[in-house]
Amino acid sequence: MEKLLKWSLENSQNAGIDPDSQRQKAPDPEVLAQLFGQPDDAQLMRAAMATIQDANVDLESKETAFDNLEMLVENLDNANNLESLGLWEPLIEQLAHPSPVLRKMACWVIGTAVQNNPKSQAALLMYPKAIPYLTNLAAKDPSKEVRLKAMYSLSSAIRNHASGYESFKNAEGWQVLASIIRQATQQHKPDEQSNIPDSQRHLHESDEDIRRRSIFLLAGILSTEPLEDKIEILRSLSAVPSLLELLHVEESYSAIEKIVQILLVIAKSQAGLSAEEQEAIRKGLGRAKKDGLLDLDETQNDELTAEWRLLEQEIGSDNVQ
Repeated sequence: MEKLLKWSLENSQNAGIDPDSQRQKAPDPEVLAQLFGQPDDAQLMRAAMATIQDANVDLESKETAFDNLEMLVENLDNANNLESLGLWEPLIEQLAHPSPVLRKMACWVIGTAVQNNPKSQAALLMYPKAIPYLTNLAAKDPSKEVRLKAMYSLSSAIRNHASGYESFKNAEGWQVLASIIRQATQQHKPDEQSNIPDSQRHLHESDEDIRRRSIFLLAGILSTEPLEDKIEILRSLSAVPSLLELLHVEESYSAIEKIVQILLVIAKSQAGLSAEEQEAIRKGLGRAKKDGLLDLDETQNDELTAEWRLLEQEIGSDNVQ
């Protein structure tokens, strides 16, 4: 009330003065909300989580509450308040909920809260099971929507965050990425799919969006130092042949561009690309052109063309194992 009275007095005293030369700040929206009995963001966040946790509330209402919470944590301050409000733990617990809708929504809220937000990224890591939960969902959840949102959360949680990356690595995140990328190439080989039981088939299928999210996440990991250890892990998991195979499978220019960026990082590293890998890159481009997927002389994607030319320069050099 004091703040509101002060604002009112200041504006009444300045009545008639040119508003462009003497602007007064509007009162704090939270003060107004409290004055008129409206809940502030913190109360709304608590209420949303209470609805989500209430066993007597129907699934549709819980989903609406999650929607509201996700919109609230788009605000940086609200996202950072998850810890002080005690909401991180119950939010993470929803990752294990039997309902795929609620698992998906939990992933979504987490991803939004930590995206480009170092403080919330660090807060998430205070709960050791968070990254392993997300990694497991990305790898094994029967719902493709959950897997996709889990990948989004992982990407947001570890991007430009060294401790987040370490947690991801310790949770076998690299193995998950390599597996998803490898599955994408196996789908184009029917003989490798024929003996998979139906109950396990979803673990051997890679939705295009999930595959591309994996490629983007991998490129993001390799965009920050230190690199040599990361490249060694990538090579040890035999992910490079799968990436090369995707050059003539992937139809998204943005995904192809990320693959080229990954190969460029490897080519410029101490390990470099082997002669066999260099030849696979040349063949991959040839097959992509033949299939009409990628023709550098025709594409309007100047950035992709420039990066591919750089890659060609690298594989044409002496940078061979």
